[in-house]
Amino acid sequence: MLRKLPLYAVTLLAAALYTGCSSFEEGSAQTVEVRSFPAGADLYVNGEHVGQTPYDLELGRKTVSSVRVEKNGYSPRRFTVAPKENESADDFVKFGILSDLGYYNDLTPNPIEVQLEPAGLPRSRSADQYAEMVELIAVIDQQRENGEIGPVEHKYMVAKVLEYYSN
Repeated sequence: MLRKLPLYAVTLLAAALYTGCSSFEEGSAQTVEVRSFPAGADLYVNGEHVGQTPYDLELGRKTVSSVRVEKNGYSPRRFTVAPKENESADDFVKFGILSDLGYYNDLTPNPIEVQLEPAGLPRSRSADQYAEMVELIAVIDQQRENGEIGPVEHKYMVAKVLEYYSN
């Protein structure tokens, strides 16, 4: 038994070194789902491009991350993903490696569901709202004809313009 004790200690030390200090600083990884409509939007985490939606991010449970979703023709959206104590935090005394790895935290919001808004929508309405609406829809129609957007995106963008002017 005593001969096996150093082997256990070495194994434990190797496991701790293998996981690295970043696990203790950032916490264990948690998957944060990012979905957008329309899909295929560029996804940035802390300013670094990581891929396109839909995407499953792996973020540390103890870190705060800035997430930006953007697509050509749409207004970009920004989110802050931050740790929030979960129900495990209420059930146990918080100490040791579980606390160090962020076990008592969950990242929120999760999942991130993004409805991108067309970038051309005005901030305020002009005196001739009908002409303004027709002009915006003409731009969207031209984007469809040029192949910049697909039929689903075209329908979505036109619906958003009509929704904006009907309120």
